[in-house]
Amino acid sequence: MKPLTVEVVSNLITVLGGCSRCELLFKEAGVNAGARHEDAAGYPAEMQEELARLSDWLGELSRLYRHRIRILLIDAKSPLGLYKSLLHRIRRYPTFIIEKKEVYSGWDRRRIEALLDTRMQAADFHHT
Repeated sequence: MKPLTVEVVSNLITVLGGCSRCELLFKEAGVNAGARHEDAAGYPAEMQEELARLSDWLGELSRLYRHRIRILLIDAKSPLGLYKSLLHRIRRYPTFIIEKKEVYSGWDRRRIEALLDTRMQAADFHHT
């Protein structure tokens, strides 16, 4: 069975230099990592806490479902995030979109796990 795609649309903290090419560019320009991390620290505490909570959740889901899910993070403020928000009528974050069909907004982890389990059972049924 191929892994289920779980798109997570949320307000993400943007820190410059997330890719290796960017790191090289910033290093050559003399912008140090400390300055970039100070930028991230400038976000409101509630946003930082929400991102930490989401990160913990996604780590737990990854450990629980291992190779059965593929998680894609989407910044709600990005063009793709705006598109997903309009397409699925998302008004709250985080929102979890499972296989482009099931959509859940909120923090009820049992609900997300139930949606994942139902979708996996349906996939297993169709492959047997």
